[in-house]
Amino acid sequence: MVTIKCASCGHENGFVQPYRIHAGFSSQGFLYNDDGNLTLVWSSFDPAYEAIVGKKHPWVLTTEEQAIFEDALCPAPSGGRWKFVNSARCVACASPIGGPITQTIHYLLYPGSIVTDLGTMNVGIEKFLIPQKPTR
Repeated sequence: MVTIKCASCGHENGFVQPYRIHAGFSSQGFLYNDDGNLTLVWSSFDPAYEAIVGKKHPWVLTTEEQAIFEDALCPAPSGGRWKFVNSARCVACASPIGGPITQTIHYLLYPGSIVTDLGTMNVGIEKFLIPQKPTR
């Protein structure tokens, strides 16, 4: 279990994981929702992800490519959007307790998070993309 003490309020945020997960070692991308209390994780090699931005790891995407991927995602289960600039936040006071993927390669998994890495859940990111209307 990992505990992150909030610098603002002192709350000890507990996460059921052995350490802050290194996305690069697992070739994963991660985003937090607008509230910073849910995490979306996917494989850099997920075919649905590659169809949107190409064969690039999420931490090297340009700002434009980040926006394209964000716009393709369904809203987070609690509302709001998944964004590259969203930080992990304290569950008690909502102050940042961890950086976004644009600042750090390590992430925290909140209860109720969505892990779509094909290796762990056998579900890809495609399930969480906004369905595209066919073009004529």
